[in-house]
Amino acid sequence: MKRITIATVAAVWVSIIAANAQQPLTHTQHGRLRTVLNPAASLLADGGEVSVISRRQWVGVDGAPAVFWGSGHIAFKDFGATAGLSIRHESLAVEKLSEASAFFAKSVRISKTEYLGLSLNAGVAYMDGRFSQLDPQDPAFRDDVREIDPLVGFGVMLYRPERYYVGLSLPRLMLGSLGGSDDSRYNFRNVYHLTAGALFPLGTDFHVRPSVLVTYSESLRPQAEASALFFIKEVFGIGGNFRSYGEIAGMAQFNFAGFGIGYSYQFNPGNEVLSRRISNTTHEIGLSYRFGNQSGGLL
Repeated sequence: MKRITIATVAAVWVSIIAANAQQPLTHTQHGRLRTVLNPAASLLADGGEVSVISRRQWVGVDGAPAVFWGSGHIAFKDFGATAGLSIRHESLAVEKLSEASAFFAKSVRISKTEYLGLSLNAGVAYMDGRFSQLDPQDPAFRDDVREIDPLVGFGVMLYRPERYYVGLSLPRLMLGSLGGSDDSRYNFRNVYHLTAGALFPLGTDFHVRPSVLVTYSESLRPQAEASALFFIKEVFGIGGNFRSYGEIAGMAQFNFAGFGIGYSYQFNPGNEVLSRRISNTTHEIGLSYRFGNQSGGLL
């Protein structure tokens, strides 16, 4: 029964790819948890930070997409620099991708209040695709793939602490052809992220934090999304996220003593192919802790 379920999920996924191309697996909490998308964003938490994000799509379906991001860095305030590690693990049915990379970021002051941050990262990616488990007799599924390839990346960010930021990054520039094949289902491409956000005070006890994320890759559909959270006394925030393909998410965040806890519930009210065939409910949890004298920070 489990094999039938996985095979069904994979068949649906392949049909969606053939019709529309795969959407990138990104998270909705990019307004605060940005380092996994652009290591230069670590400069905004100049006391150091540790964060993790877990995203589970199509809840209740065996083999559904799941992604885990983790990041941690230390700061060198005297040099305006940070150094840290980022990890990522994503899975879909019998296909898994794991990445780990180290990064270094440096800021340069370009005005009285503004900074330009640059980052470089390098690491490895490992793909484990056990496609023969779906149906060894079906020629549509090729042999198993297990590959390790190096990767490098970069990021740039213009920012004003606790006010705004705009960044562009390529965190995964593959130096090999991971899962290399003319079949785009198994060929991981370079992914670009454009991020931007700001923090606006609304009186003494209220703030609003809008943010946007645009993701592009040669083999994926471009995706744009916007989020906004309203905060009370910098402690509790509530808001939403909207993606260009119709997904809507309700979001909440709670800050205390340097900790940040975020939750997102996402669904698609439309009638796309995915919505008609399987559950499209997505849950996402983010945790972070900022070191130093920071109270948690909203941006």
